[in-house]
Amino acid sequence: MALKIEKLISGAYGLSHDEDARTVLVKGALEGEIVIPHEVVKRANTFIVEDYDIITPSPLRITPRCPHYGKCGGCDFLSVDEEVSAALKEGMVKENLLRITKLENLPSFLPPAHSSFFSYRSRCRLHVDVRNKSIGFLKRNSNELFALEHCPALTGRINNLLREKSTILREAQRQRILSGQNRRTGFVEIAVQDGDEDISISEKAVIAAGYQVNPYCFFQSNLRLLPELLSFVKENSVGDVIMDLYSGVGTFSKLFEMEGRKVYAVEKNPRCLSFSKRNAPHALSFTDDAFLFSKRIKEKVDTVIVDPPRIGLERDIIPLISSWGADRIIYVSCDSTTAARDLALFNGYKIICAKLFDFYPGSFHEECAFVLERK
Repeated sequence: MALKIEKLISGAYGLSHDEDARTVLVKGALEGEIVIPHEVVKRANTFIVEDYDIITPSPLRITPRCPHYGKCGGCDFLSVDEEVSAALKEGMVKENLLRITKLENLPSFLPPAHSSFFSYRSRCRLHVDVRNKSIGFLKRNSNELFALEHCPALTGRINNLLREKSTILREAQRQRILSGQNRRTGFVEIAVQDGDEDISISEKAVIAAGYQVNPYCFFQSNLRLLPELLSFVKENSVGDVIMDLYSGVGTFSKLFEMEGRKVYAVEKNPRCLSFSKRNAPHALSFTDDAFLFSKRIKEKVDTVIVDPPRIGLERDIIPLISSWGADRIIYVSCDSTTAARDLALFNGYKIICAKLFDFYPGSFHEECAFVLERK
């Protein structure tokens, strides 16, 4: 049974239909390709193909530039180059906006931002088999360890640790004694953060792109693209009162230091907020759930910045944010499906522009920022 890929959708799946008109999703297949599946697996109500032969390849397809591709579970979209990857992901975002928000016309999209795949990743989570002294990532759809000593996507300093092994193994042994290992996999997980001049695999803070961070608080792992996202957010912020919800380590709050603006930084994780206070000491910092905090705020806000987790915003927080009457809302999203769902619920606002940031070249993950303006 041959399948023709009709289009690429979220998750880097090629969408097709079989002879029975059933929708089939083919992992990593590109638009226009014809493939022959080795196996079709039904998951819930979806038919998935992950193992297949390509009969007619897309002209966009390239040979993956990583020797571990298809074995390691880290990357799943190395079949195109970085510029094409960003363009294809922008197309996925646009489709989600049209399909979910029911917009008649798309907002203006600025040219997508992308970077080289090689050595871009300064932050990762490694799995360690202490007994066998192996370090690596989990294989795709598996709890089995894929051990490696070099990953092309990781920075040079992280690869040095992988090659040298002993530093990571000592930390893994320490963490296993303190808190045990992952019950599901049986491995110890070590978070790594490479900084401007130093690297951390523990609670130690490092400076990365001018921010104080450590491996256990979320921070963007592609420091090459981070300045472009920061510029986009700052250039589209207006007024004197800025609300930074889900502020993390103060990634956006720091932008307004020493400008005389009033900035609220709201983050429920106290460890992350402690870094936010260091990175943006002039912001008013609150260790609070974004929804509960939003119920209490009465002040007029000019710009609201939201950077929620992959699951998106809580449904009840959206009318609260809308009720503040802010001139601008900037929604930073790592999942355009949940973002489109949320954006459709901001009554009284329209999306005026957007930009795709391909923070994770080589993977299907996409990051996008949307600017909403009060009607």
